[in-house]
Amino acid sequence: MKTQETVKKLHNAPPIPNVLVPLAAADDLALLKRPQLARAINVSARTLDNWQKRKIIPYLKLSARCVRYHLPTVLAALRKFEIKEAGR
Repeated sequence: MKTQETVKKLHNAPPIPNVLVPLAAADDLALLKRPQLARAINVSARTLDNWQKRKIIPYLKLSARCVRYHLPTVLAALRKFEIKEAGR
């Protein structure tokens, strides 16, 4: 059996933020890159491109090639598109 230390050494992937856990005050101001946001909300980077083009999610365009996303704002925008089941 491998110990936890050995597993940690083998897997040096950056931690994926859990969307369900409330963000800390410092994380609330963080701006995410496209791959980071895609991992955080479990969609592909291409899906983010499509949502950005269709103006579904807000983004900050810092330069011609530099786009950043604010996770709480993106989640709030996506909640508007949540389908609620109608009662019978």
